[in-house]
Amino acid sequence: MKKEQIQALHIMMEMATQPGFGFESIFGGIPKKNESSHPYEQLGNGYELRPIEILAEGGQFVVENRDKYSHLYHNGLKVSDTVFRKGGMGGKFKDGYCSLIVYTQKKEHTEKDHGFDFGTHVIINHLGNICLSGTDISSYPSHCGGNLGKLKDTYYDLRSGDEVITCSSSGAISGQNYIFVNHCYDWYNKSWPIGVYKINKNTCECTKIDDIK
Repeated sequence: MKKEQIQALHIMMEMATQPGFGFESIFGGIPKKNESSHPYEQLGNGYELRPIEILAEGGQFVVENRDKYSHLYHNGLKVSDTVFRKGGMGGKFKDGYCSLIVYTQKKEHTEKDHGFDFGTHVIINHLGNICLSGTDISSYPSHCGGNLGKLKDTYYDLRSGDEVITCSSSGAISGQNYIFVNHCYDWYNKSWPIGVYKINKNTCECTKIDDIK
């Protein structure tokens, strides 16, 4: 390598250590996201999660990961005092519903997890109300679209919390407006005759369309 090339390389390395220097400014890479434009966790449709102020006796309690405990806001206004966190599933509003993790806190503050429980996976509506909640650490309610939700092998109307149908979901087919499920084991729910059912995602109406032979 020539002397001029070595000098140029040293200059480049020194520039790279300077604050605000980015190789994308030289090579035309993608600009870095302006973090200040959205300081809070965005959930879409004007909703966001804002970290809460966790207070302990004697003043504010410093929380290492404040984003773990947040309140739901819509267009800058707090929706509810329920404590939420965005989990690994969902986290964006669709058809008026969003999948989050909800926390409950003991009356007495403790340093361990700041008195909060482990958290439960839930589906909430646009008012911040919980429509469907997991029953244990391994159960994750899912939003199927429209007003239809699912927990384990049961489909629910998220507006009322009523059960739509319980059946084997291994052969379920989801379309834009309907879900087709194969109810092939009567021990799931003997009140439903064995067969294929069509569920309207918006009305949650369940209709038997075929028989298993």
